[in-house]
Amino acid sequence: MVVALAATFLQVVGVGLVISIIVLVDSPGILKLLLMPLIPHRPAAGPSVMIGLSALLLLLDASVVSRTHVGLAVLASGTLALGTAAAQVRVHETGRHVVACGLALLVATSSLLTTTLVQGTVLQRTPGWAELCGLLALLCLACRYSRPALLVVSSVPLFVAVVRTEERAPVLSDLPVLKEVNGLFILLPVAFVLLGGYLRSEDGRRRAAAQDVRRAERLDLARDLHDHVAHHVTAIVVQAQAGEYTAERDPATARKLFTNIEQTGQEGLVAMNRMVGLLRTTETATADATVTPVMTSIKELVRQADSAGQHTSLEIVDEVKADDWPPQLAKTVQRLVQEGLTNVRKHARTATVVQVRLEAEAGRLVIRVRDNATSQQRGRSWFRPSGFGMVGLTERVVELGGELSSGPMPEGGWELSASIPVKRADRIPR
Repeated sequence: MVVALAATFLQVVGVGLVISIIVLVDSPGILKLLLMPLIPHRPAAGPSVMIGLSALLLLLDASVVSRTHVGLAVLASGTLALGTAAAQVRVHETGRHVVACGLALLVATSSLLTTTLVQGTVLQRTPGWAELCGLLALLCLACRYSRPALLVVSSVPLFVAVVRTEERAPVLSDLPVLKEVNGLFILLPVAFVLLGGYLRSEDGRRRAAAQDVRRAERLDLARDLHDHVAHHVTAIVVQAQAGEYTAERDPATARKLFTNIEQTGQEGLVAMNRMVGLLRTTETATADATVTPVMTSIKELVRQADSAGQHTSLEIVDEVKADDWPPQLAKTVQRLVQEGLTNVRKHARTATVVQVRLEAEAGRLVIRVRDNATSQQRGRSWFRPSGFGMVGLTERVVELGGELSSGPMPEGGWELSASIPVKRADRIPR
């Protein structure tokens, strides 16, 4: 009698806790799952199939259990196990592992008390198939999601509860399928433990792969941040130097230079803030990034670099079509032009003509950034070469199977050029 009261009390409390979790923890997803059979034109049949199977198992148990408080206890324990298994996924996803462990212990304790009650009164013609499925689902979920410190605490009682359900029915060996399987109620929990462990390892591999992708994206954004900052800061310094020499001779030009410095500084701050924001938000860095057409970006870079003392022009051969470029290629072309123009500002202050040229040659895109400052005319550099820009640019180009070169031209001047395959099949890293 005491065991029956304890089992009934735990089942009532357990059902109340499950309902509370559905309402308080993260109700929309669970309620949608439970109400899925009532929603017309539902998008997926998976949840409905699981709910239908659970109802079928409960009906199967209800058709064979005795019409006493013992049979009702078996049905209540099965309902508690299935309901907890449905809520357990969401509980783990929201990070409430202690709550999940507590619910698993509650279900295991209720199952063990129900088994003791059945043994002490009258054996049933079913071990409680609904409860067995719920226990196995909880065992698999515990092995997949539980923290290491809580794994043993939650999985061992569930394992024992599954094994002991065999003691509720004396005629299991007479069933046509089960009589051929020795130790079924030991093999089942072992199989679900192994399934949970396998899914746990797969989750770990997926997290590691996602972390690698996020790390690569952060490094890519860090290279972009360097390019943006170097580009804008170099423009500010060069214009400030020019303003120092023209302030007394040509005040109007000097005022225009200071206006350009202010505009360039504001653009640099906006670009830097955007990049830093993307670096902070690792999960949504790619989704939040605003996309600008690559040709628009290149034309804007050339426009910013063009000045009275250093004419910068852009030449795009008709065969070059940027519409079918993949994002990585487009970004690499933009960064190459940006790095080339930045290097001209840094190290070729005496250059009067700068040319950016995009052309197609034998299925490859060729990008050239040239200036007319010879090695004797390049003058003393105001910037120490860090090398980070060219290193990052080389990584980008080589990753796409291209080639990058930088050096003086035979006719004079300096050229930064790259040749990159346009077709994906030709992009074999070298």
